[in-house]
Amino acid sequence: MHPTDDDATPGDPSDPSPHAANLRARQALRFTLGTVVAAVALWLVVSSAGGLGDAFDALRRTNAVWLLPAIGLEAVSYVLSAARLRALAGPEAGLSMGEATELSLVVHGLGLLTPASPAEGIAFEYRSLSRRGLTRRRIALTIGFEQWFTTRVFYLIHALNLLVIVTTRDFPTDTKWPLLAAALILGLLVTTAFAAGRPQVAQRIAVVVGSLRFWRPRPSRDDRRASGALLHADAMAVVGPPRRRARIAMTSAAAVLADAACFWMLLFAVGIHDGFELALLSVGAAAVASSIPLLPGGLGAVEAAVPALLAWYGAPVAAALSATLLYRAIGTFLPAAAGAVSIPALRIRERHVRPGAVRPPED
Repeated sequence: MHPTDDDATPGDPSDPSPHAANLRARQALRFTLGTVVAAVALWLVVSSAGGLGDAFDALRRTNAVWLLPAIGLEAVSYVLSAARLRALAGPEAGLSMGEATELSLVVHGLGLLTPASPAEGIAFEYRSLSRRGLTRRRIALTIGFEQWFTTRVFYLIHALNLLVIVTTRDFPTDTKWPLLAAALILGLLVTTAFAAGRPQVAQRIAVVVGSLRFWRPRPSRDDRRASGALLHADAMAVVGPPRRRARIAMTSAAAVLADAACFWMLLFAVGIHDGFELALLSVGAAAVASSIPLLPGGLGAVEAAVPALLAWYGAPVAAALSATLLYRAIGTFLPAAAGAVSIPALRIRERHVRPGAVRPPED
């Protein structure tokens, strides 16, 4: 049985239950507190840049020639994310490339600015895929592997970039710690990649997890092993053979690099001419800052962290702040606006999708 339009899913703002009302109240409080903190953080960084006057002057001096390729690269990153979603959801979802791009804008664009980010975006994605006839397990695996590839590729790229930065530039802290962190991340990525491909690992995890369920009758050890083997088989059916997994990973990597290239173009636009590795490091710092609790989309934290990092490497604070603000406009608010516009269009089209219908894949 699949949820319908009237079924409440986790994080669904239309759920009328008292629990949902309390959850929405907490989300609103979190959003309000986060906005206040963001405003204070933004005021501090604007003050350090010489005030709003200097910041606006830096924005007015922006070379608009670089804005178009920056917007194009950010659009490419969302199209690549959509291609990954479409590959993981499979042909049975019937997602066209345009629909997958719209869904990506809702989840990864608008979803980043919602009060309970990323819960609302994930809930919308769940409902959208459910209306297309996918089973709950297939939806969970699709969303889970989206996060799996996104997170792993993010850490891989930034760990390698950290090694480049440490060996070629000055670094704000003792270099042994970032080197150790990069080596640890790379080691964990290799180890978990090896373990994920082995059904025996899934079976052992299922046995251990099942043994912890003391609040209900536990299945037998053989049943738990069989459950783990079935889950692993379903997961491998979603990601496909090694060659297909490599393509999905490369698509995810290209999306990360396209986003960093967008910021690199914006650095050129404000007159900061530096290497791509610094733009990539800044985007990584922005991603970490955007995950801070209370702050919707990391507002304020990103605007404080990225200019501070660029200033360490010699960039004028006002120019660094203007590049960050442009990046937020193009990489955060523009996709969020496009995601908001995409929601009604997606819902209209989903009403006409026959669950289980398979569309021919696009080239």
